[in-house]
Formats: sequence, structure tokens, C-alpha cells
Amino acid sequence: MASYTNKIKQTNYVIQTALLDLLGTVSFNKVSVNQICAKADINRSTFYRHYVDKYQVLDEIEQEIITQLGAIPRNEFEQSTSISDLALNLEVIIDQMLDIVQGYQNTLSLLLGENGDANFQNYLKQVFLTRMEGSWQKIHRHLKVDNHHIDRELSADFIVAANMSILYYAVKHPMVSHQQITETFTKLLIRGPLNTLYQSISTED
Repeated sequence: MASYTNKIKQTNYVIQTALLDLLGTVSFNKVSVNQICAKADINRSTFYRHYVDKYQVLDEIEQEIITQLGAIPRNEFEQSTSISDLALNLEVIIDQMLDIVQGYQNTLSLLLGENGDANFQNYLKQVFLTRMEGSWQKIHRHLKVDNHHIDRELSADFIVAANMSILYYAVKHPMVSHQQITETFTKLLIRGPLNTLYQSISTED
């Protein structure tokens, strides 16, 4: 039974890898099941024993990444009692996100590229937004912040956009260290973009 399960997983992996390889040169909309089969060196009947269509293959690839990102622990971040704690715990979350990005570097590059899935970016945004909305009240309660005059939707959208920027930057610049990305993002979020830029210019002078 175990060997049969492993064989299924191996075939799924071969099919997924074939699709990703094709996305290096062909738009997903133009990829056919025949092309996937040829790339994976399998016949159509084998493909359809594992997947309904190419969309299910793509969805399985994307869901694996989304599940990993959605599973990043946030308990300590949500229980931060000071801005310094918040910054420190945020760095831990970002570092874990960057580890996931590194593990799926090539896959993310293809999915977010011109031949990838145009909807994948929206899926990622929704993951970040859902997590942020769930954390919002807890963070403000522990920090004892009066948030009645703060637009929650705008604030959440800002942080989600920042998370997406980190993800895109890490995918595009794999040689930049996690520490550098994490520290820069934390400064931008905690101090604000203009203040961070001003301090950076002042240091250079």
C-alpha cells in the first residue's frame, strides 16, 4: 500500500514538474494536456488517472505553497505588548515566509511570471489579508491601542501590499540575504517609509 501511495505521489510530481517546465516558455492558457504528457513522458490515460485537467494540476501546485504560507505561526506576533516586541516577532514571521519562498523559488518565479497564473497573486493576497484580519484585534488589544480612528481595511491592505512586495522582491532577488530583506521591511513598517529613507540618507552623509 505504501509503495502504491509513493508511486501516485511520484507520478503527481512528474506531472507537476512537466507543467512548470512548460511555463518557462509557454503561457498556461496555451498549455495542453498533450504537451504535459509529452513533457512528463506519460500517456493521456495516466494523466487522467491522476488529474481531471491541467487546472487541477496548477491548483495542487499553488495550494501547497498557500498552505505553507498560511501555516506560519502568529501567536507571539499577536500577543506583542510593545512596538519593539511587535517588530521582533514580525521579523520571525517574515524570516519564515522567506524560507518558504526560497524553497519554492523557481515555482513562484514561474507562477508569478508572464506565463503563470494571473489569479495566483490574488490567492496570495487573500491568504495575507485573512491572516492580517485575524490578527488585527489581538494586536491592538495587547498593545492597548485605541483603533477607533484607524481605518482597519486601509491598514490591512497596506500591510498585505507590503507582504506581497517582500514576496516579489525575494523571488526576483534570490541572492539578497533574508536578514537584509527582513530588517529593511521591519524598518519600513515600524518607522514608516519616509522616516526610514531619511535616516538612510543621513547615515550615508
